[in-house]
Amino acid sequence: MSEIRVRFAPSPTGYLHIGGARTALYNYLFARHEGGKFILRIEDTDRTRSTEEAINAILDGLKWLGIEWDEGPYFQSQRLELYQQAVEKLLSEGKAYYTEGEEKGRAVRFKMGTGVKEVDDLIHGKIKFDAALMEDFVIQKADGFPTYNFACVIDDHDMGITHVIRGDDHISNTPRQLALYEALGYEPPRYAHIPMILAKDGTRLSKRHGAPFVGVYRKEGYLSDAMVNFLALLGWSPGNDQEIISREELIEKFSLERVKKTSSRFNPEKLLWLNGVYIKNTPAEKLVELVKPFIEEAGFDTSAMSDEWLKELIELYHERFRTLKEFVEQTRFFFEEELSYDDALVNEYLRRDGVKELLTDAKNALSAASDFNPQTLESCLRSTCEARGAKFKELAQPLRVAITGRTVSAGLFEIISLMGREKVARRISKALEII
Repeated sequence: MSEIRVRFAPSPTGYLHIGGARTALYNYLFARHEGGKFILRIEDTDRTRSTEEAINAILDGLKWLGIEWDEGPYFQSQRLELYQQAVEKLLSEGKAYYTEGEEKGRAVRFKMGTGVKEVDDLIHGKIKFDAALMEDFVIQKADGFPTYNFACVIDDHDMGITHVIRGDDHISNTPRQLALYEALGYEPPRYAHIPMILAKDGTRLSKRHGAPFVGVYRKEGYLSDAMVNFLALLGWSPGNDQEIISREELIEKFSLERVKKTSSRFNPEKLLWLNGVYIKNTPAEKLVELVKPFIEEAGFDTSAMSDEWLKELIELYHERFRTLKEFVEQTRFFFEEELSYDDALVNEYLRRDGVKELLTDAKNALSAASDFNPQTLESCLRSTCEARGAKFKELAQPLRVAITGRTVSAGLFEIISLMGREKVARRISKALEII
């Protein structure tokens, strides 16, 4: 059998959609599993809608996902001579014609002909089409650029594509492409049409469902490994209930036989859960470099933060955050110079009877603490409460609010230790001024 060659051929009229990313992934996994080649082709013949920004977003999205192409990217806009040769061949053989009989500045149509076109789809099985029910169609527009169906056939043949793995919204294009293959004397590739990804409500996935673009999830702080895992299972299964599956295992187990025939539903909650699992399974030292851009994006300078300190902060919150952006949201009080206290929290926790005295004692005790590790701090603060005849819980929440501006956080003693003596003292002083 000849070498397996597949392609991902996006149109750069928008960003990398979740559906497109899954198509690219399935092509990539199939090529890697079979020891074949994965080709990237940019179908940019729509001159009014194709943009450089979209091209860069597609390339960046694929790189982020770790989907590496072996050849390309090829651009259809740079291959016009090849399409023109095929057009002239069809015109000379009477298989295509100019509209209204004019040879200049008019579109070229292909004669669809009659007969039954049949494709043995690798996912859906045999599909038959009656060509007599289909009209002749344009293969070259008046501006000299090829249409999708025509350029697609010329490129797939020229690039030696053996398998076309694409969304099943392209099934309707298949009979026209098969007719072109036949007219040009080309051997058609094998087809595998993947069922669509639907939203949770069963409708087609779109912007109104939130974020159908890969780049959005990247900016929200999702890990590429989690996204690849999630996309792979949106319509394919390794044959069991396995939910966490590595890239290496995906390549090892992937086959078109296990691609489902029915549409999958995009579940953002499942993706968020899965990303949380991947974050928990990623060592804190590896997350250090991943979280820095998100801290910077939030407006904080990371240059003064040591990697060791940031690693300890990540370890403290490792079980709590599910995205890199969530980490920054949960820990931003560490990075802020000044806290702004919510009036409701001040009234509920800081202005209770006896709190001012407890916080004053706590500030003095912390300033005098011999060491600033969590164990020493716990002993110090508990002793402070005992000396005033108070229970520790009477101090704990007011102190948490004073230091973090929140009622929920990671362990109080660990937070105080990581925040450092000077900053903690400033925070308690500020709270005392408000009281």
